[in-house]
Amino acid sequence: MTDEQTTQAAPPPAPGTTDTDRTFALVCYILQILSVVTGLTAIVAVILAYVRMTEAPDWLKNHYTYQIRTFWYGLAGMVVGILTIWVLGLGLLIMLATAIWFIVRAVVGLIRLTEGRTHADPTGFWV
Repeated sequence: MTDEQTTQAAPPPAPGTTDTDRTFALVCYILQILSVVTGLTAIVAVILAYVRMTEAPDWLKNHYTYQIRTFWYGLAGMVVGILTIWVLGLGLLIMLATAIWFIVRAVVGLIRLTEGRTHADPTGFWV
């Protein structure tokens, strides 16, 4: 089964749903991407995702779940990298791989959001 077949197109917005809901998810993805440079914007993004998730339509809850998991998996990768930094640079490689994975996941999520698609498995580790 291809990626196209496993993801769903977003339903039309429900009455009372505005572009604001989608904008918040968009901002979270952008903050995640910026966090690779700044570090702190990912914290803002995950807090925003947790707060907005309760009010969002189901297809956007899918994106918020994906963003929240991306944050926690990324944080775990960075902690492992920091804890192993003294092992002949292994920690640096782990942190670099985590940063690349984090960016790829955020960009893929951003693309899916702009196309109106959901994630096949928002709780999974891979994209």
